[in-house]
Amino acid sequence: MASPRLDLMQVLLARENGFCFGVKKAVELTEAAAETGKRVHNLGQVVHNPTISRRLAERGVQVIKDVAQAEEGVVVIRAHGVPPAVRKEIEDRGLECIDATCSLVLRAQRFTKQLADEGYTVLILGTPDHPEVVGLKGYAGGTFHVVETKEEWGRLPKMKKAGVVSQSTQPPWAFTALVAHVATIAQEMKVFNTVCPVTVKRQHAASELAGQVRTIIVVGGRNSANTRELVNLAKMQGRSAYHIESADEVRSEWLAGEEAVGLIGGCSTPMDTLLEVKQRVEALGDLTTTAA
Repeated sequence: MASPRLDLMQVLLARENGFCFGVKKAVELTEAAAETGKRVHNLGQVVHNPTISRRLAERGVQVIKDVAQAEEGVVVIRAHGVPPAVRKEIEDRGLECIDATCSLVLRAQRFTKQLADEGYTVLILGTPDHPEVVGLKGYAGGTFHVVETKEEWGRLPKMKKAGVVSQSTQPPWAFTALVAHVATIAQEMKVFNTVCPVTVKRQHAASELAGQVRTIIVVGGRNSANTRELVNLAKMQGRSAYHIESADEVRSEWLAGEEAVGLIGGCSTPMDTLLEVKQRVEALGDLTTTAA
């Protein structure tokens, strides 16, 4: 009986993977709505993951960009949340509303509204057109700024009262840096740390993985902010990082000469997709090792 080979390439899974609780809730609520037989609409992608979008489409869920596109049935508010005006429009049109907004996003919305009500100029760390940030802007009152880079917040004017919140998927170091800068330009400052702790844990797991391997494959939707941040984090640590959405995108040349490769998924990447990628990487890695 032949002894197992010890030189085959290993695939190391990060310690944090699978759906975060906010994504899990949003997907489950949408699937449950689809099972009622009613016409179900997701107001934008319920989560930023193509696999989940296809799964829901197969169950008859229609993605719409505007509430007016839903003539009847159910509208599911996605995990990223919406501005209050959109929620009101759903109600005014007499549509059934299922709120799948992540609880941490709801928390950020409440804090944003509190800052605006207390007369603070709201500063939002985030990507201006990201759906979560679009929702936050709806709670920020008449005076707010959205900034994403040091160059952008370096152009902020001096202000009397500044309140700071963040898109949940922003890196914690960026939030800390923004707060430090605002302390130099505002007479009074109030800060609510709304960076998602689950996202932070995922980023820490990616950093740990980067300490073990030279190449990391990151699985998730290309429009997923938290997934893109995992890629950026790996590259900042000098690692080769590849962002894919599915197993068929893996390339054998990424694996050549590697004894081990790291694998991590974004917060909206299902485990079955991640395991498919793992199998594909193992198969290509074994071929590469055997050929060598």
